[in-house]
Amino acid sequence: MVVRFYKAECGDAASIEYVGDDDQYHYVFFDAGYERTYRNVLAKEIIDIKKSGTKIDLWIISHFHDDHIGGIIPYIKEITDNEADDIVCNWWYNLTDTPQLQKHKKKEISEAVSFNQHLQLSSYLLQTGKLNQFDIVAGSRSFNISGLSITVLSPSNGMLDQLRQKYKAMQAIDFHMVTVLSEPKSKEQNDYHKTIDSFNLATFTEDKAIENGSCISVLTELNGKRILWLADAFPSIICSSLRNLGFSELNPLEVDLVKIAHHGSRGNSSCELFSLIRCQKYLFSANGENVHNLPTKESLARILKNKYRPIERFCEFLFTYDNSTLRGIFEVDGPDIYTKWNFKTTYATSDKWVELSL
Repeated sequence: MVVRFYKAECGDAASIEYVGDDDQYHYVFFDAGYERTYRNVLAKEIIDIKKSGTKIDLWIISHFHDDHIGGIIPYIKEITDNEADDIVCNWWYNLTDTPQLQKHKKKEISEAVSFNQHLQLSSYLLQTGKLNQFDIVAGSRSFNISGLSITVLSPSNGMLDQLRQKYKAMQAIDFHMVTVLSEPKSKEQNDYHKTIDSFNLATFTEDKAIENGSCISVLTELNGKRILWLADAFPSIICSSLRNLGFSELNPLEVDLVKIAHHGSRGNSSCELFSLIRCQKYLFSANGENVHNLPTKESLARILKNKYRPIERFCEFLFTYDNSTLRGIFEVDGPDIYTKWNFKTTYATSDKWVELSL
């Protein structure tokens, strides 16, 4: 199994390539970054997959924030302009208000899409009949794609209902303004000047953006290799799902890779969450040089200093970029910090992605 995390600045775009139990190649994609992510890397990926004679079995769009959905928009435009083929067999995407959108005629929807990427993707999936026929929520039945099992951990039914209530009967222009305003606000500076030892992790304030809380997060497993795809999920919802699956602090979920939630935002990385997980590789899809100052050092501290983490168990932080900002995260701690907390940092060596073989 080859896992690729594409360079999407402070955004999410990734894929899995694997040989299934049918001895054929299969692809599953997760989000699509910004529109420029498509131009810079995803467009060629799609062309290469098409040339190989295969298709993308599933593309999961976790939620409608621009850094996750943006890269899909130019692809859909190329499809509708007959400049590209839709090689995606199945799409997972939760609408804000399915009945409301279904009432619109094709012409009405097409006039509204210029205001919002969400409406453009929603209308395309509705018009082509490719929209999933059920909500993708925690507790859904397990899914299997030629040997790859997928367990949905987020959103909860209640959180998806909150999202739909928020945007009920909202006009396209209002929808656009609210989604812009709901995105995380920038801080004055990052927290890289603080030492790992100085963080007080006794308190935690969870992310409150309903859009993030309603995003799709999944656990995938293939041939005993597990990956936790957290998107921008609320840790409380992930913890609830993991506990419902029988995991606990004393019986943690063993995974080979965790895609950290919300690019390492402090409101999406709780001590409870990392108490329920045992993992050695944590991936941060962020460049450190963004208006949101992500990843936060606090989110890394919650992993390193978790009281349930066996300190003898080595851990690795992987970043989708390589720059002086990311390399300076632990500068204030001194070189001995890596030995003290038994970890290392790894940075992107490709101008396109971070690639892992599991």
